[in-house]
Amino acid sequence: MKDRKQKPFHLTFLLAVLIALTGVFGCKKAGDEPAGGREITDMAGRTVTLPDSVETIFPTDPTAGIYLYTLVPDKLLGWNYALNDIEKSIIPETYHNLPNFGMGDAINYEAVVDAGPSVVLVVDAIHDGTIDAADKLNESLGIPVVVVDNSLEATPEAYRLMGEWFGAPEEAEQLAAYAERTFSEVDALDIPKEQQVRMYYGNGEYALETPPAGSTRAQFIDRAGAINVAELELGDGAMAQISLEQLLAWDPDVIVVNGEPKSSISGRQTADKILNDPNLASLKAVQRGQVYGTPNAPFSWVDRPPGPNRLIGIRWLSGLIYPDALDFDVDDEVCEFFRLFYHVELTEEQLAALYDGTIGQGN
Repeated sequence: MKDRKQKPFHLTFLLAVLIALTGVFGCKKAGDEPAGGREITDMAGRTVTLPDSVETIFPTDPTAGIYLYTLVPDKLLGWNYALNDIEKSIIPETYHNLPNFGMGDAINYEAVVDAGPSVVLVVDAIHDGTIDAADKLNESLGIPVVVVDNSLEATPEAYRLMGEWFGAPEEAEQLAAYAERTFSEVDALDIPKEQQVRMYYGNGEYALETPPAGSTRAQFIDRAGAINVAELELGDGAMAQISLEQLLAWDPDVIVVNGEPKSSISGRQTADKILNDPNLASLKAVQRGQVYGTPNAPFSWVDRPPGPNRLIGIRWLSGLIYPDALDFDVDDEVCEFFRLFYHVELTEEQLAALYDGTIGQGN
């Protein structure tokens, strides 16, 4: 895939930060390893010595944070940003006030070291840049760093490995099995090529940022059985900016938009803007009213970050575009996913608010 050849944005920052960290903390020496421990092989093929008992884990990025929250919430050292009201509307209050250590070049590594995590978790595409950054971080902090593959297909394996590493094998098996069942049931739709929906996924305030076909960020489209219209060569990046003219030329059957979380613009708001934009009135998706905002609680169901939150996103999306082909109930699966992964029992009111984008707004 194209994403495996690029150096992710947050790792570029991470490598720069590590140069400064070497001066602050020094390098890890051969005799610094704790007594005992166990050797594991992470998903990047790196051999790492973990302590016999893992107490707390620091995530270097939001995707890693979601993985830890879903699997071992009580071992999550902290978040990478301050939770907003939408996230707090779902996530139990126990986890609202965990420390915010930052992300990218804003991570407060001195605070991380002072907090003394047992392990540091990196979740990203696997390539030389990821491995190099993880090795340097391990050396600089003197804390074991493990790498997990962030591709959607790797989700079951990622959970099972982390379950072994972090002392939660039974919980991990439940989550891995749900992921496998999701893939199996969505694959069973088996929509003939000529009947597959042509879909555009838009990210950002104006929905003109899109992941090229075949990229990691676009995997949920393929998994839901749709055809990504962004099949042109848009470069090696995970996201590409397009023009309004390009969207009109693609003329997709369905448009799904994520909004812009940094500006508190929801997918629902962006979808409404597209549906009411006279410049886009000629689009088939607009004329048919098939423009949808992604549910975004507690995290976007399809992207930002591209983590296990995408599992429920592909069920939701397949239900939108192929409702007559489903052999599962989307509402039931949403409730099951939230119970297993987010540790909450959804009420009927919360479920409705998730779909219409009003969750966290006084519900």
